Amino acid sequence: MISIPDLRIILVDDNEIDLLLHERLITLQQISRTVISFNNANKALEFLSSNITLHRIPPTIILLDIQMPEMDGFEFLEAFDSYPAKIKSQCHIIMVSSSLDHGDINRTNANPLVVKLLRKPLLAKDLRETVLEIFKDF
Repeated sequence: MISIPDLRIILVDDNEIDLLLHERLITLQQISRTVISFNNANKALEFLSSNITLHRIPPTIILLDIQMPEMDGFEFLEAFDSYPAKIKSQCHIIMVSSSLDHGDINRTNANPLVVKLLRKPLLAKDLRETVLEIFKDF
């Protein structure tokens, strides 16, 4: 169990199977007790917008797929960048993709909002290490 009080993980992926697998992985590995899934990036942004009024925003990891219809991961990042610092400082974005496209990889690595790029299917060890690195000073 990773001991970060109130840690929540937001999954953003258009693939229902990936959402289910990632949610189970997070739950079984006891990485977080709070997993919120969205199969649409716009819905995830709406949810994050509703957090603006919260007194305290819980530490949040966003697992964001790159390839999605309507709004892809890069468009999500562009919209998220306009959010208040209060939200952005509590949200740590991990891009998740099975893409081998070097353009996607380079764009991901160049984006300051992205902590890391993890490959699909997610491996428990990789996710756990990334979460621990994000919160090493917590």
